[in-house]
Amino acid sequence: MSSVNLYSIEPQELRLSAHLEINSAFIQDYRKSVRESQKRFWSRFGVTQSRGSRFELGATIPKPVMILLRLYFEKIISDDDILRVSQPHPPVRWPLVISLDRSGPFGSP
Repeated sequence: MSSVNLYSIEPQELRLSAHLEINSAFIQDYRKSVRESQKRFWSRFGVTQSRGSRFELGATIPKPVMILLRLYFEKIISDDDILRVSQPHPPVRWPLVISLDRSGPFGSP
């Protein structure tokens, strides 16, 4: 078996999900089937309602948004996952390290 063939072997799940075509009609049909407003649906992906409306009418969806949509529709990420990373986190408090040694850089004067 050549090295090209080794890398083309994928699990059955991945091959099936790769055929899911995510386009404006699919997104709009899905959003309407779950009875979500454009504002609520698109905000989960960091997109405004007006921009999401343009995507549903056929505007090109940027690659980062399309990646998120694909992960969402293939159930790799959930609403909980998106909510967890989109909420602000408190700043990390690193321990303050202050040397009380007042001597010079080469030891005591």
